[in-house]
Amino acid sequence: MRIFELVYEFYQKGYNTDSMNQIAQVICSTAEARKCDILIYERQKDHFRLVGTTDKKEKVGLAKVSLKALHEHGHVIKVLYNENLLGAVLLEEPQSLQKVNSLVDELGFSLWWVGKLIELQNISQRYHAMSELTNVFYSFETREEFTDEMVRTVARVLGADIVIFFEKTDDNYVFRGASGISKDQLLFEKAPQSHPFFSRVERAESGVLDVKVQIDFLSTTVKSFVAASVKLKERIIGVLIAINKTAVEGYRTQYSFDELDLSVLHEFSRRIALAYTRLEYQENLKREIERLRNYTKSYEELIQQQQTYLKKMDLVHGISNAMRANYDPNNVYKTLLLGLTSGRGLGFNRALLLLRDRKTESLLGRMWLGPDSSDNITEIWKEAERRAMNYGDFSQFLREEALMLDTSKGLTKKIEGKVFTYKDHPVFERAVLRRRLIHITPALAKSMEDSIKDLLNVLEVDEFVVVPLVGRWDTIGVLILDNRYTRSPINDADIEVLRVVADSAGLAIENAMNYEELRRKTESLEQQKNMIDYLRKFSESILQNLTTAVIVLDRSGRVIECNKRVEQLLGLPKERVIGSSYLDFGEAFENIFEVAMKVFEKGETITLARYRVETPSGERFFDTKYSPLWDLNNSTMNGVIVTLEDMTQQYKLEQERKDKEKLALLGEMSARVAHELRNPITVIGGFLNRLKKNIDDPKAREKYVSILTSEVENLENIVSEILEFSRNIRKIDLSTFQINDLLEEVVLLMQEKANKANVSIETHLSIVPEVEADRNRIKRVLVNLVQNALEATPQNGKIVLRTQHDNDKVIVSVFNTGEPISEDVLRKIFVPFYTTKTYGTGLGLAICKKIIEDEHSGRIWAEPKPDGTVFCFELPLKRRDKGEQNANSGSR
Repeated sequence: MRIFELVYEFYQKGYNTDSMNQIAQVICSTAEARKCDILIYERQKDHFRLVGTTDKKEKVGLAKVSLKALHEHGHVIKVLYNENLLGAVLLEEPQSLQKVNSLVDELGFSLWWVGKLIELQNISQRYHAMSELTNVFYSFETREEFTDEMVRTVARVLGADIVIFFEKTDDNYVFRGASGISKDQLLFEKAPQSHPFFSRVERAESGVLDVKVQIDFLSTTVKSFVAASVKLKERIIGVLIAINKTAVEGYRTQYSFDELDLSVLHEFSRRIALAYTRLEYQENLKREIERLRNYTKSYEELIQQQQTYLKKMDLVHGISNAMRANYDPNNVYKTLLLGLTSGRGLGFNRALLLLRDRKTESLLGRMWLGPDSSDNITEIWKEAERRAMNYGDFSQFLREEALMLDTSKGLTKKIEGKVFTYKDHPVFERAVLRRRLIHITPALAKSMEDSIKDLLNVLEVDEFVVVPLVGRWDTIGVLILDNRYTRSPINDADIEVLRVVADSAGLAIENAMNYEELRRKTESLEQQKNMIDYLRKFSESILQNLTTAVIVLDRSGRVIECNKRVEQLLGLPKERVIGSSYLDFGEAFENIFEVAMKVFEKGETITLARYRVETPSGERFFDTKYSPLWDLNNSTMNGVIVTLEDMTQQYKLEQERKDKEKLALLGEMSARVAHELRNPITVIGGFLNRLKKNIDDPKAREKYVSILTSEVENLENIVSEILEFSRNIRKIDLSTFQINDLLEEVVLLMQEKANKANVSIETHLSIVPEVEADRNRIKRVLVNLVQNALEATPQNGKIVLRTQHDNDKVIVSVFNTGEPISEDVLRKIFVPFYTTKTYGTGLGLAICKKIIEDEHSGRIWAEPKPDGTVFCFELPLKRRDKGEQNANSGSR
């Protein structure tokens, strides 16, 4: 038993005792050996460690030897117990081994049972520690406190240098607590669930035991570790890791974690899961209890707020009813502001109303209600309460008080003429254009001080509410409310009440405005109606008293209106005329009214001058005008207004005047003809006398005969032109031809003359359709115009001929450079016998006018240009009769 005690002492005190040296001395003496070493087999590391010796020079605890190497140092006796290798005794030159084996057996027995005893003590200590851990579980109220104590307890029980707990949250593991290491020493505090280390621990049902590995989130060298999942049923709460076995006093065959440590850690983990879940549940329960308490408190506050809110909503209902009962906008304004500021009402200190002006994009100060100072606000509210007792309800109180309230003084005076532009204004733009209620708090007012200085200067307060007043479609104004004197904060309940007030107030104000506008419009319409009745009667009187006949035809040709002059003209009463077709008025008026149907086609006014009509009372002449009768939108023609002005008397007077003018013209023409004929006749007479005197001279005779012949031809030309001009409109030889070809022909004909005069002729011919006219007569006009242009163009000048197509006609122009035609000449250029030249009859352009206008229903004119003169004429594409010509000339 002495060996057992010495072994036990060695396991308890380690190398601080020489108990194993004593055993070595006993065995060495018994074996009569020179030296004896005792080695213990450390199975985990598979080597023998020197723990006792008789050689005082050798250092016990450091020497480590393999089994194979032992045989090289002397006689080796294995220390066994139940065939388990526990160590070895190394004898050097033993002399007697008979009694040594019994000592070695006793040594094996002692090593085996002392190891078991130490193991049992450790198990006992750990299970005792588990009860401590159970106490820990119930000693803390929060998971954080529990985690801190738990890792310290696990470290103490397992004898671990480091214990770390990672909690699983969603798909990650997050560091929650540690013993023996700080958070700063971790390489990372959070790792995904897929991390190899945590995945390995999750898969291991009983945990993981390993030695001499490196864990990537630790900078510490890992000699051994145990890790287990903290798991409750299928839920993994986290991972608990114990790292590096703490060295203990005494000797142990191994200094790393073993299966026992792993099983203890696994059991710890199971209990920790229960405790952690309990704490989690307690924390949730506390939160729920706290939430219920808060809910209860909030509910009580909400009930109080709802009671206040309902009271205010009852007041809002009264304000709305009072506003709806008023149709005068001014009374609606006063009712609203009174309800907002009255002590019986919502109790704001002041209320300012600004109305929107869309034209100037601004807000105009309309009304401001409230006390001038804080001294009398309490008295004002008490007085309002006293007066309110005299009325049946709040609505009636507001209506009566609004009628008596004078808002022309006090605060309203301060905002007279005040204009706030809401475009780009940080407050008003949001209120007016975005329709947002804006609560300006003191902090917000300070931050926006520069941008809303105009508003702050007027209100002189740093907390207020801007409320948009919105009608059915748009913002009509804003309300600004504050508590300047009581300094009561404006809360969320006030804001909600104001939203409701704003909705009803906007509609009430809009309705009052609409009613006022409707009233004014009704009065205006009544005045307009009276005026229209007057104008209708006046217009009817004018229509019926006109000396001009007026008749209105619809699209079917039926009469829809006429005046007395029409009755007299047709010899029918108005009752028979209205509704009748124009065809019912006889052949005399059929043609004149038939032109009205063309107005429906063209949509233009047509005028006929001196239209001849055979009436029962004789031949009459009318100036007739056909005007479209459009609807108010000028889009639909509802009829044609035909006016017939009797011009018979004027026509007769004009005919008499024309006859007189013709006689005068005939006299003038006779004088001109006599003058034109006298010149060649005088020349002929003179040369006939010369011919008589020189009848025998052949050369003289030939010369004089040539001159006489030329003068006779000149006389014939003069007579031809006079006959041409004086002849009635001749029958023309119509044909269809291309006017451009005719121009080219004339240019070719006149080119030689132009070259001699050093004048260039240019043509700018557009693509035009063929015309229906007398080709030779039109050619004569062109030759005459080009000849005149050649005579008027200076040397190095030019003549330009153009054609163009304009609707149903073709326009031809002949332009020549030179001095522009004067206004005086322009007025008389087409008058017969008028000429600016020293030769000629002055009938050339008059004949051109006759050919174009009288024979072809066209038009000819002249225009001065800055660098010359242009003569133009137009021809219709197809020949028209005279009636149609008059109609179209009237429509131009």
